[in-house]
Amino acid sequence: MSNTPKPTSAPSIEPTSVMQKPDDRPIAISMGDPAGIGPEILLKALCSSERQAIAAIVFGDPGWLMRQARSLGLERRLENDDAIQWVKSCSVPTHLALACASAAGGQCAIASVLAAADSVIRGACRALVTAPLSKEAMHMAGYSYPGHTELLSDLVGQRPVRMMLEHAYLRTVLHSIHLSLRDAIDALCADKLMQTLRIADQALSRLLGRKPALLLAALNPHAGEAGAFGREEIELLSPCVAEAQAQGILIEGPLAADSVFARAWNNPQIDAVIALYHDQGLIPIKLLGMDLGVNITLGLPFVRTSPDHGTAFDIAGKGIAREASLLAALKAADHYSLKQAYEHGAEGASAVQS
Repeated sequence: MSNTPKPTSAPSIEPTSVMQKPDDRPIAISMGDPAGIGPEILLKALCSSERQAIAAIVFGDPGWLMRQARSLGLERRLENDDAIQWVKSCSVPTHLALACASAAGGQCAIASVLAAADSVIRGACRALVTAPLSKEAMHMAGYSYPGHTELLSDLVGQRPVRMMLEHAYLRTVLHSIHLSLRDAIDALCADKLMQTLRIADQALSRLLGRKPALLLAALNPHAGEAGAFGREEIELLSPCVAEAQAQGILIEGPLAADSVFARAWNNPQIDAVIALYHDQGLIPIKLLGMDLGVNITLGLPFVRTSPDHGTAFDIAGKGIAREASLLAALKAADHYSLKQAYEHGAEGASAVQS
């Protein structure tokens, strides 16, 4: 991405001289695009009884966020919560219009993500939760990343990462994310697919504390029907599965995409389905309920989660946005960061500055 401004080091919270236990450190949360529903659902999630007093540091514009909290009737509860800290990483313009993309909104969202991610990389926080940002606004602000996932990958030295969507009864790992369907199919190759399988295997091993059981979704109807509906399963997918199995990865497939998710749903013997393109993996998750899905980035040296929805400009500022997905993301970040060993300190700091 040669035309993309390189993320700069954002204000950070330095680790204490004596490192706290991992479970004592807070979770970093970026406020998202101020013109969308991110700030609203963040404030509501922090006030939810289901939060279970998870310690958090919110990166954004504290004064602006408190004014939003006042309008929602949440200001007093937030001010009296000692488990929440507020760090100023941006200034939301007083004239910022809600419910539409703008360069100012995109800049605030990016600044908040950079500051929050920096705190995790430096070891002050143990996980990252990101409220939704607008890709259009991000591009208007001069950052031509397709989304959070690619930005965070660049921030830690362009590590290969994959997006995983988690529901209470199903996980899907996306082989490709923000590509057109034609480009996603054209980009299918053995090297990249093997990379996806290894990332899923290694990352889920850390998150779950055991070897994960995976299923690979086929590309063509009926898994190609022995070549009648396409040969990708015969020539590409099956050989990759065989090679992965030889490397010790527990995976089956390719399996017809119209039934593989049903096999994995609420099945304790299956940990995730590998989907070959964006909609193949997201449709079943969102069908189960957008309010309950969590986006988890696999391959980063820390836990990062987010809600499984966007800025929802159509309802921004109306006070009706539901916080369930962001709350689920916060609880997932808390749960997984207690289990996963991750890197921080000098290596992480140099990745931010590179």
